[in-house]
Amino acid sequence: FIPKKLYTKILEVLPISCADAVIVNQGAFLLGKRANRPSKGKWFAPGGRVVKGETFDRALARIVKEETGIKKISVVRQLYTGHTIHKTSAQGPGSHTINTAYLVHVPTRKIGKGDGQNSEFRWFTKINKDWNPYMKEALRRAGFR
Repeated sequence: FIPKKLYTKILEVLPISCADAVIVNQGAFLLGKRANRPSKGKWFAPGGRVVKGETFDRALARIVKEETGIKKISVVRQLYTGHTIHKTSAQGPGSHTINTAYLVHVPTRKIGKGDGQNSEFRWFTKINKDWNPYMKEALRRAGFR
């Protein structure tokens, strides 16, 4: 865990590496409505920072379990690497993230108790034109339109 003061400084000077899970089950994909900045109220795939020493597969398993409560995942393939730049973040200063999205299959549509990163979850089958460009591109590469 990075102390808040140090993490704030890191956000001011460096991009953060993140892994995002395009979770798919029975022809639908799962998005969460973000509960905090920088994308509060926006629909995004579960995702987050990759910590030092952690592989993308392990980061995805951790993130999916923390955010959705889903414990069993199957990472199928890397979909897309892009970035997001925000003027604010949950820690205060703006953030620049380098995001790598992965296609992840799960055996259930049941969402468990998450960590509060999302105010709600919903299964979708189509991309909304108003969603974040990075998110839309990752979903297109997963085969959705």
